[in-house]
Amino acid sequence: MRTRSLGRCSAIAITAILLCAGCARNAPDHFVKLENGHFTEQGKPFFPLAINYVAHLQFNDTACWVAPSRNYEANDRFRYDRKDSTSLLIKAEFELIRKMGFNTVRVTGLASDLKLKGDSLFPFLPAQYGWGVDSLYQLNGDHAERYLEAVEDMVGLAKDAGLKLIILVKLFPGQPEYEKQTLMLVDRLRNSSAVMAYDFFNEPLYFDIHDRPKKEVHEVVEQWQKSFKQHAPRQLTTIGLVGVPEVFAWDPNVLDVDFISFHPYEYEPDQVMNEIHWYGEQVDKPWIIGETSLPADNDSVPYADQLAFARKTLAQTVACGGVGYSWWQFKDVKWGRFHADYMGVLSQDGKTKVAPGLPVVDGAVKPVAEAFREFNPNAANRPCEKPDNYFNFSALHGARLTGKLLDQDRKPIEGGVILGWNEHWTRSYYTKSKADGSFELYGDFRFHHWMVSATRYSMERGDCEPNAFYTGPDGVPAYYLGELTLEHVEYAERDPKMKR
Repeated sequence: MRTRSLGRCSAIAITAILLCAGCARNAPDHFVKLENGHFTEQGKPFFPLAINYVAHLQFNDTACWVAPSRNYEANDRFRYDRKDSTSLLIKAEFELIRKMGFNTVRVTGLASDLKLKGDSLFPFLPAQYGWGVDSLYQLNGDHAERYLEAVEDMVGLAKDAGLKLIILVKLFPGQPEYEKQTLMLVDRLRNSSAVMAYDFFNEPLYFDIHDRPKKEVHEVVEQWQKSFKQHAPRQLTTIGLVGVPEVFAWDPNVLDVDFISFHPYEYEPDQVMNEIHWYGEQVDKPWIIGETSLPADNDSVPYADQLAFARKTLAQTVACGGVGYSWWQFKDVKWGRFHADYMGVLSQDGKTKVAPGLPVVDGAVKPVAEAFREFNPNAANRPCEKPDNYFNFSALHGARLTGKLLDQDRKPIEGGVILGWNEHWTRSYYTKSKADGSFELYGDFRFHHWMVSATRYSMERGDCEPNAFYTGPDGVPAYYLGELTLEHVEYAERDPKMKR
């Protein structure tokens, strides 16, 4: 069903709001900078407290515009099929985001879902026609210009709300079509201080090819960084890493970006607290939490648990040296899995009124928003907590791998990562090496394959001989890998400006 046509008075009111908002865009530009490993804006400390926000491209026969993900709407259908009305909805949601305590939005989908089709020289972007008919929008000619204008308009709305943006884009090694398209966007936005950073690649552990050598990763990212800095020297760059297991290829300390974004999630007790401790100990580059959350529907998981998780991980991030934090995501969705569906700061029930003259936002604000409204990055720090289950957060004792990590001078490597799989590569667990280089990796199956590495060191891998397991005094089947030597990688010298 279509919405009613706007009356004359309503149309005038909307025009006034948009024109007033446009005045704010003429304010002086102030880019976020990195100074001594911390973000600043106008010479003052800036801690990006961000929310992840999924955006879609919506279009008709004559125009296109940015819309909040249709998954954010109750019926999985866009509320409007017009640009002006949709822009007011984004304005309302950005205003609500700011009122909840966030100062930054990480935008996904809008520039990150590019696809190549056949022998086309131009990428496509999945988009929705009208009220939400799935389609592909080819980014060439007039279509490309309309797309750039649409993104530019969204950036303006963020600036009006006093928000910075981290824009997830799509780059991929060996596919220059993506880089060419992305640099067109970067050129368009290079003078906007509302754009804090570009996120080059989302979770390579899941979306890159397997076993890409560290040296190749280093060279690819170095080239991306050079290109972006030539096009937009005042905007920052990052890469979103799953977490500790990325060290085998996309080692955070060998990536030539301005800061690292990590995406830890709570699949095991205190897993995120454990991960954050490792980042603080092992990562010398500036880093933020780029995604994290705990799903809560106030039934199987109480809202109070979600709030406690946010408070605890925010405090741990600051205590361990993180310089920013981002929650996944703005609103609950219906993607079909509990873990993904209930991570939002807003539920899909009820409605939230933001301000006069703006449309109401579908959904009610959950208690977790209190953690962000009350957060003070300058509050007294507690120590960087090392949970009791740091070396075995899965709490398993069915089988174990043991050994020791050494460097080429036979010195122990602390914080190295040991990953083990079952026979069919369908399940895995990991642990870290201790101060003396020793490790014990536990699982609920006998390990068949293993891999070891450490940040700024080479990677080694191998298989376990099935008959070589032995049973120790505790009755646990064990496999001894011996002393494993890792070579320091020459292209990963520690930046002397960065302190551990």
